[in-house]
Amino acid sequence: MKQVRVLVVGVLLGLMLGMGWVYAQQGSRPALMPHDYSEIGQLYATINHGGDFRDADLWLSAFSDDAVFTIVVGSGQEFAGKKALSEWRHQSFRGQVGDAKVRHWDGPPRITPTGEGMANARSYFMVYDVSGKSPTISSSGYHDDVFVKTVEGWRVKSRKVYFDAPPG
Repeated sequence: MKQVRVLVVGVLLGLMLGMGWVYAQQGSRPALMPHDYSEIGQLYATINHGGDFRDADLWLSAFSDDAVFTIVVGSGQEFAGKKALSEWRHQSFRGQVGDAKVRHWDGPPRITPTGEGMANARSYFMVYDVSGKSPTISSSGYHDDVFVKTVEGWRVKSRKVYFDAPPG
């Protein structure tokens, strides 16, 4: 009788462990550590500060060498690779440096790990024009970002910018 009880408990325990392992394999995603979330969050600040203060090198430092930046408005624009991003960013600054009198504000990104050394995120944004007496919202929308962990740390591999209305 005791041997039957031990056998039943062993079988039940084995079934529970097996079902737990199968469940874990089906729903498992690679985990990000707290420092990964923090580093990815810093990329949003790096991009915003680089744009707001016309610092193309700072802005570019957030992107991987093979990054793709897409503005999804009208016919859309896409820039692939650091060279194309650099040319576009310098052209958009029109040779000016320093405070652009705009402030980008991103909501907290929703970051989701997608694979080893990869993550996706979405964040809402508003851009304020601070050149006048009081700040006014000049545009808003959201970004869909893909991040990759490189030897230098996390970088933006792709960014798609969606405006709520065409910026004007």
